[in-house]
Parts: sequence; structure tokens; C-alpha cells
Amino acid sequence: MKPLLLISLFFATLYLYPGNLSAQQNTDSQGPIAGKAWQLPLNEKAILPMSWIPAGTFFMGSPETEAGRKPDESPQTTVTLTKGYWIGNTEVTVGEWKAVTGMSVRDKVNKLLNDTTMYDFMGKRMLIRDFMHFDKNDPDKVLANENDELPMYFVNWNEAMQFCKMLTSQERAAHRLPAGYEYTLPTEAQWEYACRAGTTSATYGSTTDHIAWYDGNSFKDYKGKGFGNPVTGSRNVATKLPNKWGLYDMLGNLWEWCYDWYGQYPGGQVKDPIGPATGIYRVNRGGSFGSGSNDERSANRATNPPNEDSAWRGFRIVLSSVKRS
Repeated sequence: MKPLLLISLFFATLYLYPGNLSAQQNTDSQGPIAGKAWQLPLNEKAILPMSWIPAGTFFMGSPETEAGRKPDESPQTTVTLTKGYWIGNTEVTVGEWKAVTGMSVRDKVNKLLNDTTMYDFMGKRMLIRDFMHFDKNDPDKVLANENDELPMYFVNWNEAMQFCKMLTSQERAAHRLPAGYEYTLPTEAQWEYACRAGTTSATYGSTTDHIAWYDGNSFKDYKGKGFGNPVTGSRNVATKLPNKWGLYDMLGNLWEWCYDWYGQYPGGQVKDPIGPATGIYRVNRGGSFGSGSNDERSANRATNPPNEDSAWRGFRIVLSSVKRS
């Protein structure tokens, strides 16, 4: 067996996927318990694993000395998250999306291609398929692989939020939702804090190849439908090493929607930031299988219109008590 594979298997066992901070699992039918990992039941067969992230303080953004840094990663801001929260161990998968919505990724693409709603894209009213330059009659041109272990793609910000609202309603009806908590997208601060997992370096791993699928390795041994030449696409979740808090694919695989409108960091010291009150773009984080190594950094930011669907973008959920308005 190759040494790298042995190392990967060792760490996968060490973090006890689905990982968490204390290696304690909470499968209590009454709901999640602070300090313990939570196994969110989606239906009678599917479970979405979530890790508990404790309250804490960290430096958000990057120092001037960080290679690949961008101007919008400054000023570095001291952020305190006053309450702990749960976050998905992986990006929401095709199978998990299907369990909640009843739609496959192919169903979702067909819906997108046949949507006649005119959406606002940076002040211009357009169909989604026209904004993305998709052929209405050929979904296979925009689809890659479709297996359940892939991160769900072709989900815009609004649809990701709707998915979270469905989970909140489901869990409230099942009396498993802690008072004051809701399923939602992570704020940008929650995302970066969880991604860093206590680290202050550009990434949470020793080498990008070990922790992320990105343009330098995603094409290697890739099989099935994909994009470009050489052919590439997203990979099954949790096939790279996790960070110290047991979270997989925080860098690479797919960009991940965050809750916030895009804006400049305030600098100084802040508590529980949720971003600007209004905006044009929503933030996404973490890089993708098609982005370069400079994008696979904990501080890196990207932006897109909230109505945009893309094969390079997915999402991860949190269970959080932070008020969003």
C-alpha cells in the first residue's frame, strides 16, 4: 500500500468520520446537545453529520505577508463568536439534497433550464440559463457525475437557504430544534473560524494536495462525466484529509455559499458579524476543483449573484443561534 494512502487512512480513522471535537456522538432523538456532534436525520435512511464548534475569538482575514492574499482580505479583524454552533462535516451531498427535496441533481438542472422567471443579475433582468449561457435542450452539456456522495452542485444562494428552512421546519415539527436555533448558511465569520480550526496559516494542512481537490489535482484519475480538457469535476466528499475539527473539503471541491452580503471588513474588534445589511453579491468561500492553489486558503473570498447556479458551487449548513437581522 502506498505511504500517502496509509497516512490518509490513519487520519480518517483518527478523526472518526463524521468527525467532531470530542469524538462524542449525539444521536439523541430529542435533539442536538451543545458540545457534542449531531447526527441530523434527514429521513428514515439518510443522516447528515454535524460537528460542534465552540465559541471563540480569531483573526479574520489574512496578513500582508500571506502569499496569494487579495485586498478584500483586509483589514484583519478580531472576531469573537459568542456562541457555539454546529456545522456540516462535509458539503451537502447530492444524496442529502435528494433526501430533503426529493430532487436529483439532474432534476435540479432540468428545473433550472426550464425556469421562465426573470431574475435580477447585477441590475439586469435575465433567465438563469441565459445568464449562465446554458442550452435549454441539452442538460448533459452542463451536468457532470451524479452519484449521491458528490457535493450537491447547481444550487444558488436562495435555494440553499430554502433547503435550510426546510430542515428548520422539519426539526421544529419533530421537537428536536434547540430554542433560538435554526438551520441556515454559515456567516462568513463562522465559516472561516471553522475552516481554520485554530490555525493561523494560509491553510489548515501541510500541503494543498492532501486536503483539497483543486485545479492541480482534480483531473488526476478522474472518471466519468466532467468539464474541460483534461476532464475534471467535483469528487466524493471526505476523500481528502479533514482539518483538526473533523471538517472535510473546507478548501477545494466546491465553493460554498455563506450567509453574508459581500462587503469590506470593519477592522478592529467585532462580535458575531453577519456582513452588510444589503448588497449585490453573496459571499462564497473555500475554492473548488477548478480553482488554483491561491484560492485554497482559509481567508480567500469570492462573490456571486445570489441567483447564480453553477457546477463549481455548493453549500454547507450550520445550526446556529446567531440572529441574522
